[in-house]
Amino acid sequence: MSSSPPPPDAAKPTKAFEVQAGPRHYLVARSKPMAQLLDSVRRIASVPRPVLIRGERGVGKEIVAAVLHYEGARARKSFLTVNCAALNASLLSSELFGHERGAFTGASERRAGKFEQADGGTLFLDEIGNMPMDFQEKILRVLEYQEFERVGGSQPVRVDVRVIAATNADVETMMDEGVFRRDLYDRLAFHTVCVPPLRHRREDIPLLISYFKSRFLTEVPNFEDKVFTPEAMREMIAYYWPGNVRQLKAVVESLMCMDTGHEIDPEELPREVTATGPGTQTFQERVEQYKRTLILNALRECQGNQRRAAESLGMSYDQLRHFYRKFDLGHMLRD
Repeated sequence: MSSSPPPPDAAKPTKAFEVQAGPRHYLVARSKPMAQLLDSVRRIASVPRPVLIRGERGVGKEIVAAVLHYEGARARKSFLTVNCAALNASLLSSELFGHERGAFTGASERRAGKFEQADGGTLFLDEIGNMPMDFQEKILRVLEYQEFERVGGSQPVRVDVRVIAATNADVETMMDEGVFRRDLYDRLAFHTVCVPPLRHRREDIPLLISYFKSRFLTEVPNFEDKVFTPEAMREMIAYYWPGNVRQLKAVVESLMCMDTGHEIDPEELPREVTATGPGTQTFQERVEQYKRTLILNALRECQGNQRRAAESLGMSYDQLRHFYRKFDLGHMLRD
């Protein structure tokens, strides 16, 4: 087992906040990184420009997108989501732009796509890094002109849609490899929001556990509440959580269904949670952790001067800036 952090109340955490974003999205936190993220999001919520949300899988990028929508001037309009990784280019065209009657086999009537349905509101394009290269030009054109044609159509359709995109991909490397358009990235990245992984805001874990328990008991009322012992809570806080908030939610709900007593002990936690340490991380996760530590130490030795830190590591300033954003090192330097 890894060394345990202090109990969750020992650090005298800041006041918790819970932001409801629409009918099914809640942002629940108390950590400084999330408070700073929320402040940033609220500042740009009503700005009619694209936003790019970056972060690992499971950190809650869709929830941040929902906060951007519901805290802004378009809150009374539609907030729609499309997972770009789930559709090929032809299906994506029909899903986003709609189609005319007879455009293809089975198209028995005209259908409005997500851009038309979201007119006046917000369209969230999740996993934008998985969008086919030949389709990216179409999205770029819609972003620039707010105009498109339905599949099988010839008349332009004009809309007023704010696009929020999200990805967990290394977009910089994809651009270097020619599989993601730089002009599309520049257009999307009018403002970039980096959602920190759960391991960088461990003080949020007890609060999230409480929230997920309460939500589960509301949805499945025939189960009784369970209390994590202090030892079990320490293990939950200490775990690396590679799947972030999504993984935490799944673990909590699974524990609530277990045929155990009123308390949850460390012995009842999933094996991967109690067997923390480098051995439980994947090779890529260990490499990423080493990169983060190496760059953070260089920045600290150079008093936060990024150019000097880049020189000391033998990398370009642009390379260091990429990792600075990717690992969300700003708040770590301030702590």
